[in-house]
Amino acid sequence: MTIDLPTLGIGVDIGGTSTKAAVVDGQGDVKASISIPTVGGPDGVVATAVKATLTVARCAAISTGDVEAIGFGIPGVVDPHRGTVRYAVNVGLDDTEFELGARLADELGTAVHMENDVRAAAFGADWVIASTDRPVDDLAYLSIGTGIAAGYVEHGRVRRGSSFVAGEIGHIPIDSRGPRCVCGQIGCIEAIASGSAIERLWPTVDGSPVVDLHHAATHGNQSAHELWSSVVGGLSRAVLLLALTWDPQVIVLSGGVSALGDVLRDEITTRLRHDATRSGFLDSLDLGTRLRVIEPSVPLGPIGAIRAAHAATVGNPVWLP
Repeated sequence: MTIDLPTLGIGVDIGGTSTKAAVVDGQGDVKASISIPTVGGPDGVVATAVKATLTVARCAAISTGDVEAIGFGIPGVVDPHRGTVRYAVNVGLDDTEFELGARLADELGTAVHMENDVRAAAFGADWVIASTDRPVDDLAYLSIGTGIAAGYVEHGRVRRGSSFVAGEIGHIPIDSRGPRCVCGQIGCIEAIASGSAIERLWPTVDGSPVVDLHHAATHGNQSAHELWSSVVGGLSRAVLLLALTWDPQVIVLSGGVSALGDVLRDEITTRLRHDATRSGFLDSLDLGTRLRVIEPSVPLGPIGAIRAAHAATVGNPVWLP
């Protein structure tokens, strides 16, 4: 199922540190984009999202009335039908159901659409892959940022799960002796291989911690080498989990840690091939050939949020049960 972008839309990706917004046209061209600090808590999130929306519209010399769709992506358990969110702990929202969509619609004076941020980005990745390479029947998206999570798109529909938590693979434990995760478990993938884990274990004064860690690991620093090996191992397990649960044609890597680009893809591919030497079954899957990297500069979240908002306005079902 093909779901196009509207002639003009605004997409907003609300993150724990920053909120990114973009005005995108029907060809996927970004007409304007901005990034502002996120203010946490219910009122702070609303104020941040409204500011981002109005600011990016002003930068594009348009008003919110000029666009066909406005979509928002936010971490947490998001009900896209009701526009509610809970457990968005990175932005200061607790387990109380918060009617963010209704608040934003009131503030902006127009209809809006809410999505989980990673599933919105997966929807964006599906559009980008189809427009720059070739359409695929199904795609898994692995977000490697502050946290780790995944989204799955099949024939233009995103899987949400019965409790709206499909794809939260970052909270699957893989090391019983590993660090404690923010979710309370021990040795989760997110606690081992996410951007926040790297920043905690390899703090960097300037620049990207993952880039600095990789440089140190490849230039003789044994501690860095061991930590980097653990990170690649965790990401390889995440890719394997996606392959064995959903068996997608393409697995897209993106997020802050993917700033290493093809280097990261090649490192994960090498680890997967090494692990497959002990299993003819895994070797037959040839997982490395399925990996794609989309640079963090591509606004997948805003694109996907716009795409989903547009689909909702024209009555297309974009969710798999």
